[in-house]
Amino acid sequence: MATFLLHLLLLSVFSGVTGRTDLLRPPRITLAAEASVAAPEPTKEEPSGPRKIDEASLGVKLTAPSAALIDTRSGEVLFSQGDDRIVPIASITKLMTAMALLDMKPDWSKAVTIESGDNALAGIQYLRVGDRLATDDMFDVMLVGSANNAAMALSRSLGVTREAFVARMNSKARELGLFHTIFTDPTGYGPENVSTSMDVARLAFAALERPEIREALTRKEFVARTEAGVERRVPATNELLGSFLNEGESAVVGGKTGYTEEAGYTLVLRAKKGEADVIAVTLGSATSEDRFQDAKSLLFWGFKTFSW
Repeated sequence: MATFLLHLLLLSVFSGVTGRTDLLRPPRITLAAEASVAAPEPTKEEPSGPRKIDEASLGVKLTAPSAALIDTRSGEVLFSQGDDRIVPIASITKLMTAMALLDMKPDWSKAVTIESGDNALAGIQYLRVGDRLATDDMFDVMLVGSANNAAMALSRSLGVTREAFVARMNSKARELGLFHTIFTDPTGYGPENVSTSMDVARLAFAALERPEIREALTRKEFVARTEAGVERRVPATNELLGSFLNEGESAVVGGKTGYTEEAGYTLVLRAKKGEADVIAVTLGSATSEDRFQDAKSLLFWGFKTFSW
């Protein structure tokens, strides 16, 4: 693991993020054999990015040491700082957990039980040992409330070992072009779950294209009902669902929070306002309020500084 982390660090130092256009979508890899026989594809016009209308504005002051604001249509980076830093991302990891699970096509009606081992990690535990929920309800608890025990139970319920599930997560990361990202568990609790702000933006873009993830991450609250008929209230960890960013012509498409001592407070959020559609990332904030304020400042600055 140490060697792999060093390799990623060297990648970030020597290669950096150079593909500013269409940054959010994974690169297409052409095999040599394919290239020799296939006719060249017609050149596609790249999506035009937003136009900067306030030339005097050079950026926005944030508390987060690593942050980014990216236009989803063109992939243009509107703002970034510390975007080459490989840092722990905490529960943002659960976006990949959700995608890996969806790729395995789970039986949504299958009951999943919380076992004692699922509660070994810190974090708010909305579910108790012995609670049995349908897979789709457990999925929503994992994303809405960022519940570690729900993530552990779901990854265990799919008939593969934890190591095999994490391997699927990392394989998916490579598929998406997240070359500065490593996952070591389904929850994000371990500090070895690392990424960069640019990779996190790409991860969120891919995850929020999945309707099951998008629907869960726009819920302000989810009430889970166990097989025994007990209701478990799960409030959303994303406080910006109740902010001005989700009113009128503005809308939160989805977002994921995270926190561990090593990662600090993390957040990725996709938001729209009129024709604007952007992803904001803030990593390493000192407090929960800081990460939300940083995201609001970043989005307010972007919507004011650019025209779509």
